[in-house]
Amino acid sequence: MSVLKKLPRKIQGLRSYDRSVKLFLIIPIFYGLYFAVKTLFFNFYILSLGFDKAYLGLANGITAAATLVFAFPLGVLTDRIGRKRSSLLGIALLAFSFLAFLLTGDKTLILVTLFISGVGDTLWMVASTPLLTRLTTPQNRVAVFSLRAAIFTFSGVVGNVLGGQMPSWLERTSNIQPGTIGSYRGILLISFGMLLVALIPIIMIPPGDGEATRQTVPETMGEKPNLWFDLKNILRKNIIWQLFLPNFLIGLGAALMVPYLNLFLVEKFSVSEQLLGTFFSIAALVTGTGTLFSPWIARRLDSRIRALVLTQGSSLFFLLLLGFSPWLGLAVIGFWGRNALMNMAQPLYNSFSMEQVADHEQGTLNSMLSMSWQIGWTVMPVFSGFIQENYGFSPIFITTSLLYALSTVLIWAFFKNSERSMANQITATLA
Repeated sequence: MSVLKKLPRKIQGLRSYDRSVKLFLIIPIFYGLYFAVKTLFFNFYILSLGFDKAYLGLANGITAAATLVFAFPLGVLTDRIGRKRSSLLGIALLAFSFLAFLLTGDKTLILVTLFISGVGDTLWMVASTPLLTRLTTPQNRVAVFSLRAAIFTFSGVVGNVLGGQMPSWLERTSNIQPGTIGSYRGILLISFGMLLVALIPIIMIPPGDGEATRQTVPETMGEKPNLWFDLKNILRKNIIWQLFLPNFLIGLGAALMVPYLNLFLVEKFSVSEQLLGTFFSIAALVTGTGTLFSPWIARRLDSRIRALVLTQGSSLFFLLLLGFSPWLGLAVIGFWGRNALMNMAQPLYNSFSMEQVADHEQGTLNSMLSMSWQIGWTVMPVFSGFIQENYGFSPIFITTSLLYALSTVLIWAFFKNSERSMANQITATLA
C-alpha cells in the first residue's frame, strides 16, 4: 500500500490519540517557531552588538555548557518531581532568561543569561522525551515521535519564512533599519512571544499525566530506593554508553558546523537575509517531510537502526556537496539534503533509546544523551570560530564528515542485531 493511501489512516490515528498527546503536540509548533527565528538571527544579533567571532563562538557554546553541567542532575530531578512539572519549569526558565538576554548589552550579562537559558532548555529537553514516552503506547509511539519531529520542522518552515520577511516589515512599520541592533532585537523579541505561547498546552496537560511512577524501581527489604543506587545501576549498563558514544560524535560534528551555516552561505555566496530565510524554510520543509517517512523506512527495512544508518550514511554526500560546491545552487541542495537525512533518524533513535531502560530511568538516560550531544556544543563552537578566522570553512566540513561517518559505523556495530525481537512490533505500529 502506498504512503499516500495510508495518509487518511494516519490522520484518523491522530484523532484517536489521547487528549494529553494532542496537547503535547501543540508545544513543538510554537517552540519550533521560536527556535527557527532565533537560529536565523542569533549570530547576526551578537555581531551587531560589536562583538567578534571569537565571542560569538563563546556565546554559542555557553548554553551547551549549561547542558553539560546540569543535564545529569536535571535528568535525575525529572525522575523525582515528574515530567510535566519539569517541562513547564524548563520552558518558563528558558523564556524569561532569553528575554533578559535581549534586554542587556553587557558582555558578561549576555553570557550569564544565555547560560541560564541553557539550563531551562536542558530541563525541557530531558523531561519532554520521557513525558511523551509515558503519554504514548507501544503501538503509537514511533508514529507520535515522528509526528513531533515533523511538527517541529514544519514550524521551522513558517519561522524561517517569517524571519526572512521580518527585517523589511520592521523597517516599514517601526522605522528600523535592517541589519541593525534594533532590527535583530525586535525580531528576537517576537520569537520570545512565540515561546511564551508554548507554556499554555503544557499547563493544560491534566495533572498526573506522564508523571513518573516508582513502582518499577527495584526495592529490597522494604526500603525506598536510593538515588545513588539508581545512578550507579544505570551507569553500569553497557547500553547507556553504546547510546552515548555515537550521539557524542554527532554532537561534535554538528556543533562545529551547524551554528554557522547561515554565516557560511552569506560569506561564501553573498546570500541576502530574505533569501537566507527562504533557504532555511525550505530546508525545514524538506526535513519535516522526510521525518514523516522515517517510520515507513523503518518498516521497509524491518529495523529503526537500519533506517538510521541508511539516512546518516547518505547524508555525508550532501554534507560534502554543501561544503565544497563552488555554485550556490548545488550548495543549497547539499544543505537541504544533509538536513533532511540527518534529522530523519532522530525520532527513530529517541524511541529506540527510551525502550532500552525502565520507566524510572528514562529521565536519567535522556540526560545522558543530552550530555553526549552538548559536550560538543560546549567546546566546538569556540574552536569553529577560531578555525573560521584562520583557515576558513573547509577544515570544518572535512572534520564534521569524518565524525558523522564514525558515528554511523559505531551505531551499526553496536545495534545491528538489537531489533530482531522488535521487528514485529514496528510492523504492527506502522502498518
